[in-house]
Amino acid sequence: MNEAGPTDVFVYGETGTDNIIQVPYLPTPERAACILSDTYHVGGVGANVAVFLSHWGLAVRLSGNALGDDDYGRIARAGLEAFPNLDLTYLETHPGVRTPFWRIMVTPDGERSQLYGFGDLSMTALDAKMLGGARFLSLDLYGGAEREAAARIAHEAGVTVVVGDITQPDHPLLPITDIAANSASLTRGEYPGVDPFEHAMRLHEVSGGIILTTDGPNPAQAIDQDGQQFWVKPPQVQVVDATGTGDAFKAGVIYGLWRGWELEQAVAWGVAAGSLNTRYVGATSHPPELEEIEDLTKKVIVSRSR
Repeated sequence: MNEAGPTDVFVYGETGTDNIIQVPYLPTPERAACILSDTYHVGGVGANVAVFLSHWGLAVRLSGNALGDDDYGRIARAGLEAFPNLDLTYLETHPGVRTPFWRIMVTPDGERSQLYGFGDLSMTALDAKMLGGARFLSLDLYGGAEREAAARIAHEAGVTVVVGDITQPDHPLLPITDIAANSASLTRGEYPGVDPFEHAMRLHEVSGGIILTTDGPNPAQAIDQDGQQFWVKPPQVQVVDATGTGDAFKAGVIYGLWRGWELEQAVAWGVAAGSLNTRYVGATSHPPELEEIEDLTKKVIVSRSR
């Protein structure tokens, strides 16, 4: 895809490499853990969302931090180039830059413990021309002022702004965030003792937009633009690796809204996509197919109470 091509979604965020290490249990100072498998995958919130959406047939443009001309950078770029709907025109490679990477230990229940190596995070500045007619901007907030600038440019261009992990009620971007996708675990960590779902209502009061809060295998909360809430219970699946689950959920919601679906259907689709993505090691090693997401969505329970 070239620069002049149409774009459905512009994804601006982290791109790097995940090193997934499966272990039978987490090591301690007194107890070493045997490595069961050790694999490398495309990583980063931005890259994950972009891969899912492009795999489902949308025209996606990815930018954010530059990759380095190093092993991690080459792994990431090679993995991304496997998706023909993914425009990498603005994903730069800079000699001397260290590509971000994550060491992720995964236990048999699929849960993860992570180490971050953020590298230099040399960012590509976004301008309105780069958006290429996109209807959605998917943004993560792991960075600095360049994220805020990107969101404001998209907002001024009339693009729907979707932001992940925006939990602070006084965050300067919350009033221009159309859709916030957060996790209850993050809210609990940042606001100990606070009910994450009551906290989501506070966020809605500021943004006036859609607030989505996932909670692992427990029901996810959705608050629509009118302040009405509903709950979506994930179906049971065999979990191998939860890496990228939230990114698959976010991408699934964007996909549904891009298709013109009602919010309930889009959130149910996102929940099904996130659930299916836990079956394999690596966030984007086996993106779920549209047909299997559709089938599993039929088993997702939507209700007006928890």
